[in-house]
Amino acid sequence: MSTIPLKDRPTATEENLEDFLYQMGEVDNQDRVTVEGIQFEIFKGRTGIELSFDHPGAMRYINKFKGTIWRELKGNFTGLTPAEKGGYAALRYRGGLLSFDVEFTGTVAKGAVPAPIQEEGTTIILNRALVDNIKFNSKESILEDKETNKRLTKLFGKKYEKRIQDWTWTYYQQNEVWLKEYGKSGWDPFLYGNKAFVKFFEGHMKNLRRDHDPKIPAGNYTTWNPADIWAVKNMSKVKKDIDAALKPKPQHLIELNNLLINLMEDKELIGISLKMVKDKQDAHIKLHNVETSPILRSLDSFYEVEEYDMNDIHFRYDNIWEGEASYVPTQVKIGSSDKYEINIRKSGNNISFNTQIKGAAAQGGQTPIAMVVKMLKGKKFNASHTSYPKDATEFVKKQKHYREMYNFVTKGQNVPDYNKWELSIVFLYNKSSKGKQIAIVKLMQLSFWYDALNNYSANNVKSAEFWTDLLYTGMKIKPGREFAPHAKIS
Repeated sequence: MSTIPLKDRPTATEENLEDFLYQMGEVDNQDRVTVEGIQFEIFKGRTGIELSFDHPGAMRYINKFKGTIWRELKGNFTGLTPAEKGGYAALRYRGGLLSFDVEFTGTVAKGAVPAPIQEEGTTIILNRALVDNIKFNSKESILEDKETNKRLTKLFGKKYEKRIQDWTWTYYQQNEVWLKEYGKSGWDPFLYGNKAFVKFFEGHMKNLRRDHDPKIPAGNYTTWNPADIWAVKNMSKVKKDIDAALKPKPQHLIELNNLLINLMEDKELIGISLKMVKDKQDAHIKLHNVETSPILRSLDSFYEVEEYDMNDIHFRYDNIWEGEASYVPTQVKIGSSDKYEINIRKSGNNISFNTQIKGAAAQGGQTPIAMVVKMLKGKKFNASHTSYPKDATEFVKKQKHYREMYNFVTKGQNVPDYNKWELSIVFLYNKSSKGKQIAIVKLMQLSFWYDALNNYSANNVKSAEFWTDLLYTGMKIKPGREFAPHAKIS
């Protein structure tokens, strides 16, 4: 996310803090947000906002999560002061407290292993192969090696140690494909945590721009770069060279990306995005965002963004008028057998755009809402729920506005007429605070689809490009969007 200049930062309130938190990471269909590998829920209680999550097994993961939350909030709001609750640092804002509720749910964890544990596990395996010259011939050989087993057990901890078996195939495949593509020669040991390249680049983001005129900040690390770990030769020299190249400040992301491409060509620095590899499937390395490099384009691992026309793109948005549920997304399906999806779903008070690769173990990524608005070029859609009717009375007063959109979006479909739909929205507004939230989300969905179908439903290149732009921007692999060059192992 971007850091706002101090003079332009709004004062923190419960409402704008909650909205901001929902935009910080991917949101699932139960309104759980993932930041720094920790999945949390947002609750509003007597004292203010609580972020509730399961203890990830090590305080350093909580500290990383907390540091990211604090840094982003302080960089985008004023009126926040340090506080404490339950032994954890908190932030006081006007009228309340933003705090943590860390849950200890027993010795054996259910659900996904936190991403930081997954990723650090990869560095353990790669370092055993690259530094210690251990040869892994199968997934079983990973745990048969006593030292490797010891390091993984310590990393996963008692809470997750029974889940190590779920990751041995992925670790074996990642190691195999890395050695095949890049070999052992000259790589420094992989690092994870405060000394890693992720931290190095996080420190540079405030001095980078996505555009100079008008001035648009680069955002945070994850909106620019999907790399989880970095391979490097001669870390001190590479860091020194990057520091020198990014002066004077501020610099455009293009400058940094071009430098990273040069380093990738010379096999001196490679950012790596890691995804779980399904059991019995082989991993592959694909290079993304390197279109400007003839050297990298010539490699078999180069991934060329797939082109689609409107015949490959299908929509589903019946949730706007069907039922009361807000967690069922409207969808864009793209490609043969609907290979890709964009799920447009409730995200707290607002909506988010989440990409998914069919059959993949993880989501593709989230399209930043500011980029959605810029691409859409619409007249009706607004990304903030505060721009929509606050109650049923205000909604009915805007009947003409919403009737126009509803009739356009539902044209030719067997749906309730506008008057019946209006009554259903009024019912939601009056039902409860949760019902009001659902009603507004439906109006946001309707407004988005009205603009999108008005502008991008014709069978032409312009329309297809809009929908694929939404997809690839979420996946951080769109040429011309200034996303970082990287290698993806999946």
